[in-house]
Amino acid sequence: MGNVLARQWQRARQAAATFSDVPRRISALEATVSSTAQRVSTRPTVSSYTWGGRRSPLAFMIFHTFFLVRLLSPLQWLKFRVRQRVRANPPTTNMRPDFPAAYTEWYFLGVLALALSAYLVRHNTTLRLPGPVADVLRVLGWILLIECVVWMLYYLMLRAFVERYYTIFHPAEYMLMFPLTLVIQTLLLSDVTGYGVIYILQTFTGSPAVGGVFGTTLAVFRYLYLGAAITVVLSSHPGIATRPAQNISVIGAGDVTVNRILPALKTLGYARDEILIASLDDPETAAARRAIGKDARLQITEPDKVLETALREHAPTVIASPTFAHFTQLVTLATAGIPFAVEKPITAQRSEREILRAQGDSIMACGFALSYYSLEKGLPLTYLMDPLPSYLPFLAASEPGLLGGQALHSLREELGPVRSVRVELLEGASRSPSGFGRLWTEVPGTLHTFIETTIHPLLMMRHIIGPGSIVWQQCALGRYAPRAQQVAAEYGQLIAPTWIEATGTHGSIDLSFLVAKHLPDDRAHRAALIEYAGGKVTCDFDSRRAEFRDTAGNDRGWIAIDNDRFGGRYRQNYAVQMEMFMNFAINGWGAVRFDDFVRQLDALDAWDDLCDAVTRNNIRVSDYDASTIGSRQPQLHPVN
Repeated sequence: MGNVLARQWQRARQAAATFSDVPRRISALEATVSSTAQRVSTRPTVSSYTWGGRRSPLAFMIFHTFFLVRLLSPLQWLKFRVRQRVRANPPTTNMRPDFPAAYTEWYFLGVLALALSAYLVRHNTTLRLPGPVADVLRVLGWILLIECVVWMLYYLMLRAFVERYYTIFHPAEYMLMFPLTLVIQTLLLSDVTGYGVIYILQTFTGSPAVGGVFGTTLAVFRYLYLGAAITVVLSSHPGIATRPAQNISVIGAGDVTVNRILPALKTLGYARDEILIASLDDPETAAARRAIGKDARLQITEPDKVLETALREHAPTVIASPTFAHFTQLVTLATAGIPFAVEKPITAQRSEREILRAQGDSIMACGFALSYYSLEKGLPLTYLMDPLPSYLPFLAASEPGLLGGQALHSLREELGPVRSVRVELLEGASRSPSGFGRLWTEVPGTLHTFIETTIHPLLMMRHIIGPGSIVWQQCALGRYAPRAQQVAAEYGQLIAPTWIEATGTHGSIDLSFLVAKHLPDDRAHRAALIEYAGGKVTCDFDSRRAEFRDTAGNDRGWIAIDNDRFGGRYRQNYAVQMEMFMNFAINGWGAVRFDDFVRQLDALDAWDDLCDAVTRNNIRVSDYDASTIGSRQPQLHPVN
């Protein structure tokens, strides 16, 4: 018995030390108890307990009172015997052998059956128990009643302070055990006191109010159990799951917002009151107000208050402002924990990209890097390279196996290694900047500003060739003379080049891309051609379709944006990536990111490398116009 009591005292002292926030004392207490296991007198003193950093006799009295009362509990002795057997051959490295929660439930169900049986026997006047038997049952009833009271107060209210790391109950089990033990206590109290169940319940609830010691005691327990019930609900109930609001904010009211983002949101079912567009009072505002009309809420504000609007709404936010403002805005939204999408390019500054690389896991944890080509126009090609499940809802294919099946894997194996990549984005005059619209994408008049369009082929190439530096070899630059003259005359600024062709290598892969604006509309063309050792892949960015052929030219299938799904909603430009963003904003990333954050940083670095090479070699910018572009276009010059 001395060994048993010593172990019981050991657990009590560990519990008190945990509660008093002095876990370092536990090992010392264990050593002390183990060395004096035969001495029941090794009990903790009042001075060994602290609460909030001060010695607390109250903590000592409370937890040792529970220890003493729990010595009367048959359940505790059952636990002790089970753990003693398990400890002899421990199956795990748990700090203490588990006593399965189901055993506790079965035990209390047995107590309930015993209490109910005793209640029925006592109220059956034809059955009389011998006096000694009735006395034994009454004593047993008191023991079980005390056990239930202590179990409820300790496990439902105090155990979280003492044994939080030992609890193996599912939270819902506490909610189930509370009414069960309450019924048991009512029956047992009726058995040991002789009062009827109805009378006890009326006294416990205070209707009608009953005085005397019995009524006062039940009144005290009424409030104790109310506190226990509240504790159970607050700590165990998962609460009502609410879906995040589907409102959306947009920072910036430029061409992308008015002509792409807003129409896409309308196609996806967003109503006017669910869309807030915040913008500065600039020359584009009047045109934006007319274009937006009643499709969204437009708020014109001061520069330092544009971001405040998004913070106040606390809804998923699309950053569609000029590139120089992106970094500050995305960091602010990330700090506030607001899901956001940021238009390309994320940032034109290497220093800001280095911060994003170093701390992107935190800054971009709630950020989505938009890319109109790799996540929409070129999504079929992106899926060929990175077959993520998140892309599947937006795609259709010539055969089911090309979407998440064995056929795609076989096709990739058949194509073999990449030999060359060519990407062309030729924009017609009707889709090129005019007037003040999109002027911020053309000034200042340096090559770096052209990134607004060149990011697309660079990012598609990054998907195809993988990570690593590109060795640039040749480059040609041109500027559309009529547009340059218009901007210089009206705004006094030089525009950036509007034509660039460059070649390079990535290991053994030959690379080239051509981006040009202000061409005759009949020459507009947006496509990629990838030559493999075992075939080729062509991707038409306008039709948003990738086709596969073997070396003999035989058709091996296709993958395309599913224009027929959901009533044709994905026919609308930007609808695919806007839905991707909102899926992320509501559900999070899941197991893997499906935006282009890291790849976009790599593509931007490749662009900076090309710009630096052009500057070092002083590549001249040629003028062209619609009448001369067919016969006289910028010529390639070496840059490496």
